[in-house]
Amino acid sequence: MTQFQTINTKAGAFVKKVSRAQKNRDGENDFNEYFGALYGERWETLKQSLRVEGPKENLHNPFSSGLQGYALDPASLVPVRHLRAEAGQSIADFCASPGGKLIASIFALKGEAYWFSNDLSSARVARLKAVLHDCVPSAVLSRIKVFHGDASRWAFKFRESFDRILVDAPCSGERHLLNSPKELGRWSLTGSKRLAVRQNALLCAAIDCVKPGGRVVYSTCSISDVENDGVIERLLKSRMDQFEIIPVLGETSGEATRHGWILLPDRAGCGPIYFSVLRKKAAVSN
Repeated sequence: MTQFQTINTKAGAFVKKVSRAQKNRDGENDFNEYFGALYGERWETLKQSLRVEGPKENLHNPFSSGLQGYALDPASLVPVRHLRAEAGQSIADFCASPGGKLIASIFALKGEAYWFSNDLSSARVARLKAVLHDCVPSAVLSRIKVFHGDASRWAFKFRESFDRILVDAPCSGERHLLNSPKELGRWSLTGSKRLAVRQNALLCAAIDCVKPGGRVVYSTCSISDVENDGVIERLLKSRMDQFEIIPVLGETSGEATRHGWILLPDRAGCGPIYFSVLRKKAAVSN
């Protein structure tokens, strides 16, 4: 089992009147300091692997000819597998766009389930609908509902409604940052902590919305402990009596973390993808 280092970072004080170049250097330096502490001697090798575009796997479309397949990082398929979704179940995808994991789930079950997909952005919802139209026949589209809204509020209308929930949460996406000097220069640990608040809200809603005995898979494409195991630890502190963590078994690629599993490109050759598998406990009757 891989043991990731726990770290404490101090917020650096920035001088107000500095050049844009200096700000960029500060952000990049803070980025390297944080992840260097987290991954130790491995960091430089990992960083270089993140700068290289990862592999793509073409998913075979099981439906009629003329519909498109879908290409995505093979690491993205792993959290979907660990949903352990079955035909006839109701499956929610809280942050579904651009649609890769949703399409993987639909293909795997050959459309024999019911999907409730959502995204907060209207532009991303439009993109998601276009992907579904290109890849899925009309008979299956009738089994897929697409919502535009804040899934962290779904507990008000979907409490204990779903057999399986995927929370592929918005995250820092450090691979993309490394290929964008401007964005890298803006990086701060505070930004990751803000995202973790949002991630926790989505995960809390998922626990409320899944049926007792049902599974929630939390995933990100982040390499940050704050946005990965840190989010699970926060949920443990507030809701430990409501769920249990399911060990990740049977994976030959990737490595264990404190509360889940991570695939990193320097060793797995794909990713990054982090995920943790949760099961809602049955209600205790008085």
